[in-house]
Amino acid sequence: MNKISRTARSVTFAAVVGLSMGISAPGALAQDGAVDAQPAAEQGAVNKANINFNQKGSITLFKKKGAESGTAATGKEMENVPGDALSGVTYKITKLDYNLQTGDWATFPKTAADAKGHETTKTFESTTGADGKVAFENLDLGIYLVEETDAPAGIVAGAPFIVSVPMVNEASDAWNYDVVAYPKNTETKTEKTVKDADKNIQDAYSYTIKADAPTWGAGKNLTAFRFEDQLDQRLDFQKVTEVKAGDTVLTAGDYTVNDPKANGNKLVVTLTKQGLAKVKSGDKMSLTFEVKRKAVGDTTELKNQADVIFNNPNTGKEVENKTNEVVTYHGKLKVVKKDGKEAGKVLEGAVFELYQCTSASDLGSKIKIGNAENWTTGADGTFTIDGLHVTDFEDGKEVAPATKKFCLKETKAPAGYAKLDKPVEIDFTRDNIRNTADGSDTVTLKKDIENVKQDTPNLPMTGGAGVGILAAIGAAIVAAGAWFARRTARN
Repeated sequence: MNKISRTARSVTFAAVVGLSMGISAPGALAQDGAVDAQPAAEQGAVNKANINFNQKGSITLFKKKGAESGTAATGKEMENVPGDALSGVTYKITKLDYNLQTGDWATFPKTAADAKGHETTKTFESTTGADGKVAFENLDLGIYLVEETDAPAGIVAGAPFIVSVPMVNEASDAWNYDVVAYPKNTETKTEKTVKDADKNIQDAYSYTIKADAPTWGAGKNLTAFRFEDQLDQRLDFQKVTEVKAGDTVLTAGDYTVNDPKANGNKLVVTLTKQGLAKVKSGDKMSLTFEVKRKAVGDTTELKNQADVIFNNPNTGKEVENKTNEVVTYHGKLKVVKKDGKEAGKVLEGAVFELYQCTSASDLGSKIKIGNAENWTTGADGTFTIDGLHVTDFEDGKEVAPATKKFCLKETKAPAGYAKLDKPVEIDFTRDNIRNTADGSDTVTLKKDIENVKQDTPNLPMTGGAGVGILAAIGAAIVAAGAWFARRTARN
């Protein structure tokens, strides 16, 4: 076999290996590193003289989502290739300026990196459908650079690779003009959760961000990984409580934490070189940190979403994945103390304690907001608590509102009024807070609480029974005297 024949077999075999590694390389279409070709003696007697240069060719890709496989590609359709069909992945193929018929096969590229600078203006672009398939047909023979230009959120793009059309068949005894490959991409999932149950204003609660690290093969590594969280201005960052890579808890020196206040309230936690070395391919990553809500502000809801950013070991490019959005709800409670009988009269000096309760007869725990543990009505008969966690939504999900309430216990009544004999229940739900029929705003629940005047000792009735009797006797004497006087006059 001549030298040109041996070279041709080496290059086309390299293309086969490239496609095969598209199946096995984690999150990639094909490895873009150097590939050693088999000796020509092991490949059969195929050489470029056997190529029909009047024939057209094609490249068909069946995009798969899932873990890498050890099964080598054949360049033809295969059955039972593992992985789920992945739609929405856009590929661009570019013909390179190598001439298979007249060129020096010894100079042809074996990797995408080798092909740099040899791109022509002849490009084609297409996106995979529901079956994960994309086909480029009626192609001129030549060497093509295959690049993934777009992918759905959370999908780690594969590395570019090259395909020779035609390429040697599986038996190494003929040319395959219709090349088929099953490239894999891995999916990185991100998730955000919140633990805020019963956490009122100035109580610390926590966020946890979970994310998959990308997967990579031999010769590649992770060079960047960070969590970014643009915090609402109503939040005060407190501290990072845990960072993990798989089952490994990262410690001091494995990551850095910025000062959000110096960065527009944006938290950035970045793995250092020391920390990156502890991350394994495909590890489950997580960050947990604490915040405090400073005030309710103009909305009961406080939304939060984070980004997870890392380098793609297959392409070297940065990947940014957004988490889901989580919501925490707080509102204000305004108490108006009124006279129970005199319309429009408000009462100053009533003192209350607040409890988390299930009913007025089961108070549960006493609540402290900041430094306040009781509240007193002012000259306008009111006080406002800013702010309480709603009772029908916690830890990122709805809960039955009947299971939790707030209870106000009056510990001192206004002067001259009777103290309430039992606590007042408050259904602090989102709907109740939003209801403005009572004249409140959409972040405040208004509660009217009435008192009646304290009873005082009764005074005796005016006059008395002894005086009445004396008056009656006196009247009788006068009448009797008048009768005797008239009788005496007649006689």
